[in-house]
This record gives sequence, structure tokens and C-alpha cells, in this order.
Amino acid sequence: MLDRKPTEVLPSWSDTTTCVSWLQTSDIPAAVVLQCYSPGGQVIQCCGHGLMAASHAWMGRLGQQALTLFMQGSRVESWQSGEETWLRFSALEMQACEVPVWVRDLLSVPSNPVSAACSGGSSGYMVLQWPDGFDLRSLTPPNETLANYTQRALICTAARPEVADGAIELRYFAPQYGVMEDAATGSAMRVLAAYWSSRFDCLLAHQCSSSGGRLRSRWAPNYVEVGGLCVTTKAVTLNGE
Repeated sequence: MLDRKPTEVLPSWSDTTTCVSWLQTSDIPAAVVLQCYSPGGQVIQCCGHGLMAASHAWMGRLGQQALTLFMQGSRVESWQSGEETWLRFSALEMQACEVPVWVRDLLSVPSNPVSAACSGGSSGYMVLQWPDGFDLRSLTPPNETLANYTQRALICTAARPEVADGAIELRYFAPQYGVMEDAATGSAMRVLAAYWSSRFDCLLAHQCSSSGGRLRSRWAPNYVEVGGLCVTTKAVTLNGE
């Protein structure tokens, strides 16, 4: 969290996503600009959990209940609702696609997904859906060889109707961009809200990463809202300590 735009590239930390943010001088009150980097140092075009964490931190610092966030030219509205932080994104388009033949071998899974869809350009997202109740923990995370098959990040998902209506699980892999497996992925929830919209308007998602993440979403034809509970665990100074 900076008072102004940095004049030089700040240090990054190899084990986590780094989000640099600063107040924007404009006619928009409480406007914050973000630049987020993967653990590998690559610029992230849309970092949902970075936006959510930065919003949580800045609202606490400014004493505000709402903020306008800017990342890579995109504008995202954010607000506090109870203890949860929420983001509003423009809606994404999903296009159904064939389940790739390489999925079963690459993820070392006994059964193929039942459907697949893509969003964004060639470096966007691919959603792979398994049958209801499928244990996503059985998937083996792909390594950098995923780039030999696609430049898309993989979002693996399955519904869990025994938990609740709209309950799903997900895992997120993007080793091409320095993210072997993400812990909690707000941008993936933006995609999944659109993907599951024919079945659910609201999602309650558990991300099956090692640390685990819980996020919610609400879908509307023109926008998607993604929310979750943010907890400040530690402060990091600019020298990385």
C-alpha cells in the first residue's frame, strides 16, 4: 500500500502473489490502482483475490465502506457487506468446447470431465467440469508441460449438491504464468459464475488448495459479484521483512 505510484519496480516475493497499490488522484473519491504479480514475477491481468485483499486493506486504512479499483485498465467497484468484501465485475462470455484429449493423462485422473468451456482469448481460461460429487483432490497438478497443450489457465470444478444448493468446488492451475496452484482465486469465481449460471445464480465455492479458500458469487446478465472474508495475517514492509 503506497501513497503514490512507484517510480521503480518494487521487490517481489517468490512464494506469494505480490500486489502493489496506491491512491489515484482523480475526481473519483477513494480510487485505488493495483498492479499484481504472480510468484514467478509475471503481471496478472485480473487478480481477483488481489483486488479483494487490497480493497479490504484500503477500506480499513481510509475508513471507507466502498472503493473504486483499477487494474490493467479495468474498473472494479468494491464494497463491504457485513464482514465480507465484495467486487463487481463485468460479465464474461463462455463458449462450450470439446474436452481436450490430453486432460486425463496430464492430470492423472481416472475419468475425463463431462464438459468444458473457454473464456477470453488464447491466454484466457478453460473450465473443466467433472460429475457432481467428484473429488477434485484426486487431480494431480500439471507442471509447466501444460504450456505444450494450452496457454489457458485451467479451472477444474464439480458441484456438491449434498452440501447446499449452489455449492461447488474448484481448483486453479496456471503454471505457464508462475502459478502451480492458486490458493483462492477471485478471477476464477468470476468465470465460474458465468459457467454455472444456467444451473445456479449464486455459488458457494470451496477451493481445494492446500490452505483452502471459500468464496461466493452472484450472477446477473450484465455483471458478476464475487465476495469473501478477508483476514489480515501479517504486515510486509517494502524490504520483504
